[in-house]
Amino acid sequence: MKKIITALAFVFLCLLANITTQAQDINLVDLQGNIEIFAGVLEDALELNQNSGLFGMSLGGLDATYLYRQGVLIEVRSPLANQRNRLSLVSLNSAMQSMQTGINPFERMVSRTSPSPVLSFERSNENADSFYELMMERIAKIDYSLIVSNSIQQASDSARSLRALGNIDESAYEELRAELDVMRERFQENIDQLSQLEEELGRETESSGQSDSEAMESEVSSRLDNLIATLEPLREQAMAKAEQLKEQMELAEQRYVERWHEEVSEFEESLYVAMCNYGSTLRELPNDESISVILKGLGEDEANSNRRSDKVHVLSKSDVQECQNGVIDAIALRDRSAQYSY
Repeated sequence: MKKIITALAFVFLCLLANITTQAQDINLVDLQGNIEIFAGVLEDALELNQNSGLFGMSLGGLDATYLYRQGVLIEVRSPLANQRNRLSLVSLNSAMQSMQTGINPFERMVSRTSPSPVLSFERSNENADSFYELMMERIAKIDYSLIVSNSIQQASDSARSLRALGNIDESAYEELRAELDVMRERFQENIDQLSQLEEELGRETESSGQSDSEAMESEVSSRLDNLIATLEPLREQAMAKAEQLKEQMELAEQRYVERWHEEVSEFEESLYVAMCNYGSTLRELPNDESISVILKGLGEDEANSNRRSDKVHVLSKSDVQECQNGVIDAIALRDRSAQYSY
């Protein structure tokens, strides 16, 4: 019986020694050193610490670790992900403008054609003067407040988006702001004058049109004509400016997206070139394991999701070695790798 127990103990020790030997086949200390060197080289190759490039890239970085029997896992934080967030804010702003545009700006004009309280009083008064009634109706039909206010707001939003996308600099943005502020002030001044004229007409109707001299009528009519002549160009100017900046913003957004995808593609190309050039640094990594790279925030857009996915590249060490030895090139290495967004 004792011999059987001794034999079992011997078998157990042999199995334990075998497992320990397998674990020791990977020198984790040396592998960690390989990974740290490779991470530093890869960070330099991808220019993650340089504040340069098409988008004025800010600081990035990467983290690397080893997963037993799986391989090296590298998480890359590229400044391109930050640029994508900027694009998301611009797209949200564009969507908000579309919602505002969906509101019919003429609804208020239609509602203003209904009799105002002053006009109702006038029509209920048998002695009301038809001239003042006509003036009140003209005023009711020329209220552009909603149209101009929306147009100036949309122009302002588009200007901010153009600045965020780098399509205009700070100086040009301030010039646009100043132009819109002047437009807003000019419009408000004329609206205030129109309201003042409306109040004066209201007082005349309440007094049963006692001040009905031709001189008074001519003066009121002239004032209203001048206000209309000033407000109409302001309305056209505001609407034209809003449309102009909206078109510029949409074009800038389209070009920004195209440039961003080009930058991501170039970034991935640099990744595979670096793998070919420096992959041999991972000497202690077993040949049957992989190098997995997660590009944070650079995955494909997901439908009906606000989550920004990552782009994952999985390369086998054997393929990296072949690229290092010149058997295949970086393009072939990329074709052999597994790529997906998650």
